[in-house]
Amino acid sequence: MNILLIGYYGKRNIGDDLFVQQLTHHLAQQENVESIFVFCQEAYYPPISSKVHYLPSETLSKFKKIEILLKTDCIAWGGGTLNISSKPTSLLRLQTLATILRKQFCFLGIGLEGTESGSTAVARLFERSSLLYLRDRHSYNVATQQLSSAHQICLGGDLAFLDVSLYENFIKSPLVKSDRLKHVAFCGKFWWGEGRAEFYARYLNALIDAYQTTIHLLPGHMGAERNDNQFHQLLQKYLPISHCQIHEWQQPADFLTILSQMDCCISNRLHSLVTADLLGVPNLGIGSHHSKIGHYVMKSGMIPSLRIADLMEPLLLDRIEALVNHYQRPTAFITNESQTARLNLHKLFTYSPSRGTPKNRASSAP
Repeated sequence: MNILLIGYYGKRNIGDDLFVQQLTHHLAQQENVESIFVFCQEAYYPPISSKVHYLPSETLSKFKKIEILLKTDCIAWGGGTLNISSKPTSLLRLQTLATILRKQFCFLGIGLEGTESGSTAVARLFERSSLLYLRDRHSYNVATQQLSSAHQICLGGDLAFLDVSLYENFIKSPLVKSDRLKHVAFCGKFWWGEGRAEFYARYLNALIDAYQTTIHLLPGHMGAERNDNQFHQLLQKYLPISHCQIHEWQQPADFLTILSQMDCCISNRLHSLVTADLLGVPNLGIGSHHSKIGHYVMKSGMIPSLRIADLMEPLLLDRIEALVNHYQRPTAFITNESQTARLNLHKLFTYSPSRGTPKNRASSAP
């Protein structure tokens, strides 16, 4: 079986880079998988198997892309938030071509917070997919409302949890009380402006005053155009230079190494929070209860009342102290996310081209 992975790859986004790492690692271990082709913007991922081929899509000719497509048995849009606010022309075109060539077309571990509901084009995209695997209950409900007929749709874990053994070397030891809040990671979005920098600096400075904290500005998204450090440079102007450090990273392992040294993580990037949970780092998400951050924290079940703060909601010191005091690595949740992610990926290998859907049509909705 040959698999083509497409998505937001090779753009130094920590979530999508973890999806690539997890999917290629898992699929390369399957005996019936011969080759895994990954279309990406930059091919900076370390080699893990002779089965895996990272291909910078912008440098590939149309003929080369068609050649790869002809070799492929399954096309998978893997992980992340599917942002569709208008007719998804390119995806529909690719899906139509896959149907003509009798290829499997799947969505793996996606969220639908960025997808416009009620779109007939989006509904058609989902209807014609051989597998639609959602990462949270909200996205699952959105998808089922879009579909007019029975469909192979399932709910499971975020792909970042697929193989938790990949994080073992980074898991943080429990903090002793005297060490708490010495190092705090913060991540905003690249497009945030001066007003938000001044607002969040007010509460980060309170941490510095109370604990002599070093604030580590850790971007969840690097790259030339969408670099979170664009905002962090604004934020840094409002923090004492001796207590503030801007970080960069090249590989997911670099990000994990930095995050594993933190006593707390405050972020508007979903997969900063996901990786913090995987490493056992107390974390607080900036986002509404109806955002992908809110959906994730509620799903984890770990003190959501302390871990979700609306945009521009004050981050009071006593709240952060309570969070660090009560947080525990959500081990049972992590195990369930990993197990359900593996269960749903197994459905890739139960596909029957003559029927157009996996052999087992029963939905998985843990």
